[in-house]
Amino acid sequence: MFEQRAIVGHRFQTSPLIRCRYGIVLQIVWFTAILATPLASWAQDPQPLSPERLAEQAKAVWDSGAVIPALDLLKEGIHRHPEALTLHKLRGDILAAARGPQEAVQAYETALAQQPTALDIRWAKWSVLMHWGQAEESLAELQRIAEIDPQNPLVHLRLAQELRKLDRLEDSLKSYQHAVALAPGLLGWRLAMARARFDVLDYRGADADVQYVIATAPPGSPLELPAKNQLAQHYESMERGRRFTPALTPDATEQQLKEWAAIRADAWRLFSTGHFQEAEPIYRRIVTLNPRDTLATHQLGLTLMQLGRCKDALAIFGNVLNMNPSEDDYADTVFRMGQCLVELEQWEDAFVHFQTLYDTAVEFEQNNKDVQLPAGTRVLAKDKLARWLDKIRPHVPELARMSTAEAAAVPAPSGVKSPAAALAEEALFEKALERLTPQKPLDSQASLMGRDADFSWFRFVISSGKVIRDDYPTGAHEFIPLNPNDTFPVTQPDIYLVFGLVSASYDAVPLSAQCFLELAEVTGEATPVAQDQVMMAMNDQSGYFRLSAPKTGWAPGLYRCGLFAGERTSAYTQADEVRFRIINPLRSVE
Repeated sequence: MFEQRAIVGHRFQTSPLIRCRYGIVLQIVWFTAILATPLASWAQDPQPLSPERLAEQAKAVWDSGAVIPALDLLKEGIHRHPEALTLHKLRGDILAAARGPQEAVQAYETALAQQPTALDIRWAKWSVLMHWGQAEESLAELQRIAEIDPQNPLVHLRLAQELRKLDRLEDSLKSYQHAVALAPGLLGWRLAMARARFDVLDYRGADADVQYVIATAPPGSPLELPAKNQLAQHYESMERGRRFTPALTPDATEQQLKEWAAIRADAWRLFSTGHFQEAEPIYRRIVTLNPRDTLATHQLGLTLMQLGRCKDALAIFGNVLNMNPSEDDYADTVFRMGQCLVELEQWEDAFVHFQTLYDTAVEFEQNNKDVQLPAGTRVLAKDKLARWLDKIRPHVPELARMSTAEAAAVPAPSGVKSPAAALAEEALFEKALERLTPQKPLDSQASLMGRDADFSWFRFVISSGKVIRDDYPTGAHEFIPLNPNDTFPVTQPDIYLVFGLVSASYDAVPLSAQCFLELAEVTGEATPVAQDQVMMAMNDQSGYFRLSAPKTGWAPGLYRCGLFAGERTSAYTQADEVRFRIINPLRSVE
């Protein structure tokens, strides 16, 4: 079967040679002649046909829609020429399109046993495994392709992305490093590698990669904003990478984690009912199993206070402050430490703790004097803190006088502001407004690499030289990539991006593709080289984009195609991306 464009949204010019697999009507006389010729006549031909000629005849029969006769013809040809790779590959292609993925893989493996370095057969086998949903097997095949073609940066990049999907983050980082080493000028790849480093907790390496992109990218580059956002994530986000365990100790065994989870409830039950003596050893066991458990550590300190062991409690509370607690936990911990210091008659330290909380309470009250706070908002009790300070002041007269003098030196708020103060406040207000100004929108050329694939619409996207359609008796159809690869010659007329959706289309949904020379994207001056749009009908789960060669022909280089959900292409509708490269066979690949 020739390639057949059958997605709604494309305008088709179907050849009269193309027909569905069911209810075939052969309208071309020479096809009828081929099908009418008995297979025995092929075998009785006094002049044995060459493998190439046999492949041409079998393909002609297959293109007419007659799958079984084509396979029989190839079977006879393989019997005559068992070492003909062309026949084995064509047999695998036919089986892959005829819903026989297992037999197709066996046919490809038979050919690869004779020539393990045949990249076209390797890619064909990988495509079938991907289409079949065999993640581990397709990954293994991709690794073999990378070994055979180590200078192809796209193979290492795809390998890094597939390893990431399987949570093999350390191996994924190594593949990213290979890809970036082969294409150092593609700064988007380096950003993806930075994310890979971040996920394996290599924070210093991740920061260095992002800083390199920011320093190297020209002004106005589409990568400028994603790089700054990624840098902010390193320092301002609560996320610490996929290998980070925020609550559990990294070296804890499964048995220890089970014990930790089981005894926390027992400790809280004893603590809440006032059985502090029994709760203490359980809390100590909890913080031994998981030293990062802030809540349990804080409750252990409170337990020790209730047992009258303030000296021990101070050490525990100090650990809480080192865990980066929430504001409420921090304030309560400082307050409890102040109480313990009073109990131990360490008056100076106690004064500092309560004075710090008191100053914070006064500042909060002044800043929110005319603000209606939401119901349930917790605030520091200024009066309660003042009573504790009154209790401590007789023991620290010098500190009390210094604190009073500092408070008196602060000018009282005046109803009339001086011109200088008004200008300073206005400048501060303008600066604050700058932070609220919307950032430059993300560019549609910004890469999605490094992002997890959980939100992708596409189960797979395979670039290929041709595409064929498999029609089911129910009226549904599926598109199969033929001659898959990530590398094409400059003479390639069309490149097909064959995809499968994660789930069937819920409605008539437009999908778009835009392709750029990726090196030009770094400067922000790229224009689409090729683009296409398809309309997925309800329950469609397979389709393809057709990328026609530009009028001036394909320029050698690496291409990135953004895939978008909807008619408009923007960074906010981009659902996935795929890459391919164009080479000049007459020249060496850079």
